[in-house]
Amino acid sequence: MEQAAVEQLVKTAALEAVQLFEKSQKKSNKTKAHHNAKKLIENYNRIRESIRGDVSEITGMNHNGLEESLEEDIYLNSVLRNKLRSSVTIAHIDKCLRLLEEEQSRKNAPEKYKAFKLFYLDGVTQEEIAEMLCSTDRTVRRWVSEVTDILSVYLFGTDAIILD
Repeated sequence: MEQAAVEQLVKTAALEAVQLFEKSQKKSNKTKAHHNAKKLIENYNRIRESIRGDVSEITGMNHNGLEESLEEDIYLNSVLRNKLRSSVTIAHIDKCLRLLEEEQSRKNAPEKYKAFKLFYLDGVTQEEIAEMLCSTDRTVRRWVSEVTDILSVYLFGTDAIILD
């Protein structure tokens, strides 16, 4: 085989390998976005509960008479930063949930959002939801998965989409 033909073959193989790698990375990003959206919504109620009242109690404390050390400052700042980050995350999720509900309503598919909400936010089993919505548990699983995919786009933008 001639040197030029070998070089062309190597270039073509390398290009195909890079394209396959990029495609798998995009698919991996979409899978991660779906997984992260699922984890956020599964823990939504816990996060919301963890930020109730605590920040205002901490920030409103009177520090007179307390010996403050650098370690305590670091700890308090860490707690405050975490509470702030959690508050921002919850506000973002709330906005995305409103957009999601509106979208499903516009699509004349409010039952999909209702199934999603009942499952993740209210802790109702898929079997119970199927009975409530006169559907099958398989359909409920599909609805919940579809709505989670849409939520991941609202939460993470283009990272949740596979672009060709």
